Amino acid sequence: MHKHIIKSALLSTAILTAPAMAAGLIVEESADAQALVNSLLGANIEVSNISLSSVANSAGMFSGGEEIIGFDSGIILSSGRSSYVVGPNYSDSRTQANYQLGDTDLNSLIPGYTSYDGTVLEFDFTPNNDVISFQYVFSSEEYNEWVNSSFNDVFGFFLDGVNIATLPGSNMSVSINNVNGGNPYGYNVSNPQYFINNDLSDGGGHINTEMDGMTVVLSVQATVTAGASHHIKLAIADAGDHILDSNVFIKAGSFIDAVSDIDSDGIADGEDNCLHTPNPLQEDYDGDGVGYHCDETAPPPALDFVKMTGGGSVENGKSNFGFNIQSTATGIAAHLVYNRKNRGKASQGDSPLQIKINGNIDQISTVADGTGVEFIAPCTVRTLLNGSDRVANLCQVRVVDSGKGKKSAADEFTLEIIEGPSAGYHSGDSVIARGNITAHQE
Repeated sequence: MHKHIIKSALLSTAILTAPAMAAGLIVEESADAQALVNSLLGANIEVSNISLSSVANSAGMFSGGEEIIGFDSGIILSSGRSSYVVGPNYSDSRTQANYQLGDTDLNSLIPGYTSYDGTVLEFDFTPNNDVISFQYVFSSEEYNEWVNSSFNDVFGFFLDGVNIATLPGSNMSVSINNVNGGNPYGYNVSNPQYFINNDLSDGGGHINTEMDGMTVVLSVQATVTAGASHHIKLAIADAGDHILDSNVFIKAGSFIDAVSDIDSDGIADGEDNCLHTPNPLQEDYDGDGVGYHCDETAPPPALDFVKMTGGGSVENGKSNFGFNIQSTATGIAAHLVYNRKNRGKASQGDSPLQIKINGNIDQISTVADGTGVEFIAPCTVRTLLNGSDRVANLCQVRVVDSGKGKKSAADEFTLEIIEGPSAGYHSGDSVIARGNITAHQE
């Protein structure tokens, strides 16, 4: 039965009551690497060895963004077409598939997945001080329907090979699955204090851009060596496939060798746990890395274990699964792959071949006296139907560790698709035919 177990509180009501739509973005598509870098630079920075890897229209310069993304002008790097950011929002799926390779450094940020359609701008620079900073906004058409899926479009700013595009005060990269308002919207959220919804299906569309969601203005800050040459690589790509554009806007003139403090609270942006809300004492009462004054999520529900892992067969050996569920400072993360052996002419076209769950879950409760959990999460389903390798559904999963030993009952696993095109599918008898489930206490 589909039941709402726990719902995260999204407090950014200003997002839902946006003012009248601002005048539009103006985008000049450009493959001129020198012009793009010149747009970024502030004072005191010398650059050399500039290069751009892109298709002709996946990069560009823009203006008119002050009331839309949070700063007026700068450059765009896109996994599709840069001018597709121009609003208003008419579609949930604007895309240009470029059918290009991705980037190996970006692949390292999404283990197990491959990037495609990369756009990469890179250059050497020599600062006069021991720090650099700049501001940016990430936006995507992957929001909100592909949040917490394997289609986790990725970008990175690699300083001397190390990604510095991370959330304030953490090492967490900025991505679809790490910054969002949840899926379904309002559930299974990750760092919603940094997210702005513009999805037509979830009450958005007030912001004058085609993109379905975006971050607030974020800031990069990193330590460098004054007078020495450094290399920076600004890269973005699709992940998992070639479709649904993602973009990163980088503020004009913001690439400087000085400390940035957006909220003027005396805490540098790179260390500030409330980037846009003054929090000079950096209070963080629940220890999730987000300051008390800007934290929009309740603490994750307490579990009777640190993590739960398992795998095995169900449906009389016709299907197999593997999963892990783990508590973290920012929530409960679940990763699950379920495969069915139903290939062949006798299989129904809409019968699932593979089901995946990936990301934060907050619709979760304990079962079986704390030895198991039941949760609801978005899932992607692949079937035999042509073009259906990317179908969003909603799944309910129940897993139980019944203990070890000859007198223990069999461990249990069930998966049911409760909403979406494949709704009604159920994995059958909960008893695992082969395999085991383990609740780890440390």
